[in-house]
Amino acid sequence: MTNCIGTPKDRLNFSVNWEQGSWNVTGIVAYRGKLDNVLFKNDPAGCASSLANGTDSPSGCAVKSFASVDLNLRYKLSPKTQIFGTIRNLLDSVAPFDPTTYGAVGYNPLDYAGAVGRYFSVGVRHQF
Repeated sequence: MTNCIGTPKDRLNFSVNWEQGSWNVTGIVAYRGKLDNVLFKNDPAGCASSLANGTDSPSGCAVKSFASVDLNLRYKLSPKTQIFGTIRNLLDSVAPFDPTTYGAVGYNPLDYAGAVGRYFSVGVRHQF
């Protein structure tokens, strides 16, 4: 297994939705299992990267698992108008260091929420 995007052995996305009247709340948990930091499965050379002193990077040749939680809220002001908000990475989880990934310096692209940190968005939607 490599540590490139899309290659974890275990990956789980779970969501729960609650709707009552004009309110809608959705929670989403995204989990990615650990990644072996090797160039290819069963690589006899071992770890794909090391520190200047020769020790494995990351320690144990494995990028730790990562999980993030998102929260979405929506309120219908009328049948054609709604306001909404999202909190991405609600718990402000920090993604583990991934020294040989591509797409995001030092972080696996699957762990984008942990590389960015907690962030918010709000908006209004109206249908004409």
